[in-house]
Amino acid sequence: MFREMKRLFLSLIFVLTIVFGFTSCVKDIDPNSYEQTKEEVLTDNFNTAFGVTEAEYANHRWGMNTMPLVVSNTNTMRAANTNANQWEDQGYVLPAEITTTEIEKVKAKFAEKGEASYTSLIDWDCFFVQQVYHGDSIYVNGAGGTVTGAEHMDWLCAVTNKHVNVINWWPYQEEIVEGEEYDDHINNFNNGNCKTSAVSEKTGTVIKGTMLMVNSNTNKFGFKSSEDNGHVFYNFRMEEIDGSYYVGFDFEAAGQNPSEQVARDYVYDDWIVKIVPGNGITPPARVRVMAEDLGTMSSDFDYNDIVFDILFVKEGDTYKADIILQAAGGTLPLYIGEGEGNTYEVHALFGVSTDMMVNTHAEDRGLKGRSGLDPVPFTVILPAGKEYATMKAEDAVDALNIRVKTGDNIVRLRPAHSAGHDGVEVSKAPKLIVAPVGTEWPDERIRIDKVYSKFVDWIKDETVEWWKN
Repeated sequence: MFREMKRLFLSLIFVLTIVFGFTSCVKDIDPNSYEQTKEEVLTDNFNTAFGVTEAEYANHRWGMNTMPLVVSNTNTMRAANTNANQWEDQGYVLPAEITTTEIEKVKAKFAEKGEASYTSLIDWDCFFVQQVYHGDSIYVNGAGGTVTGAEHMDWLCAVTNKHVNVINWWPYQEEIVEGEEYDDHINNFNNGNCKTSAVSEKTGTVIKGTMLMVNSNTNKFGFKSSEDNGHVFYNFRMEEIDGSYYVGFDFEAAGQNPSEQVARDYVYDDWIVKIVPGNGITPPARVRVMAEDLGTMSSDFDYNDIVFDILFVKEGDTYKADIILQAAGGTLPLYIGEGEGNTYEVHALFGVSTDMMVNTHAEDRGLKGRSGLDPVPFTVILPAGKEYATMKAEDAVDALNIRVKTGDNIVRLRPAHSAGHDGVEVSKAPKLIVAPVGTEWPDERIRIDKVYSKFVDWIKDETVEWWKN
């Protein structure tokens, strides 16, 4: 009862402030309390509009779980896709785990002496690399000391002359050109081993000792010898065994000092890995974000106050959001990004005033609006100092600092279940929902469940594909 009275009291103050322009009252209200009130109002109106309760959607992620969090720009020299927990979500079929029987059979084959193989049995540009065997052969160096070869084999690499240029991120277009050879680092393989372990976000599958390479090559492999300051040796042999392909390496060191010099023995069992084909390059996919800014009326959940398509990209040490603005159905100033040269007001991007509704057919209902405007691409740099690749998608979206200005107050459009909310209790009801690119947003003042009949079902069960009527 007290909470309801408090909410009604604060809501009354808000209404009086807007109607009569009592700006002095606004300044007396703590910003968090104001924003918290708006969160509560949105939740109440959402529940009324769709006939649901908070308990029915308490753990709902509102489509954020379908958002590719951060992808690496493939226009880089490194070809390793290190996000093992997302491989299945990206469409890759995981290779089978290496068996004990398989290891013993492969070891026996590579224990046979033979010449190095500089021609590959296969020619793949997308493939998994799996740890098979860490050898135990002992070598004598030029100074008479002994070393276990595998312990000094680091930085596994695949050699390629393929360079990838991304022509366009959406629709995704790329070109592969040939140039000077370079070594693609196969991450996480060192000391003749790979001890990584990841868990697939899609199926919970445990992925051990595996790396995925894209835009690379299977024609030539090498390793660095830590015994002689990292010289790269291409002492490898590829074998086909029972229809699968394996690469064995022969240790060698060639430093300046005798203690750094180790002659090879032409037995390729110091380090053995398995090469498994991937299923091609999966281009990074944008998703569509549709937002309701304040939810001040239960009849107004059209989720078109801002609509944009987004793809998170990492270039070097910089994380950015490549955005294509589609619609702006709100009539309040709405900003994305923060900092000089990195803050965008969405109506200004369309070249209209903030009270003009864009691409929501508002003018068909006698409201101030313009439709048919072209989408607007722009890029927001995310705040530095955070490793967004390890965060939830909600937190990456929250870092965009999407906000509306109402009077003297700022209200953030914060995703449910995101972190670091400055003391504001975030509504469980969604301001932001995510759908596949191509999903049409409702026209102005048309509630979303009147367009998409499965929307209420989705509120109660997030596996429902509500955009498919």
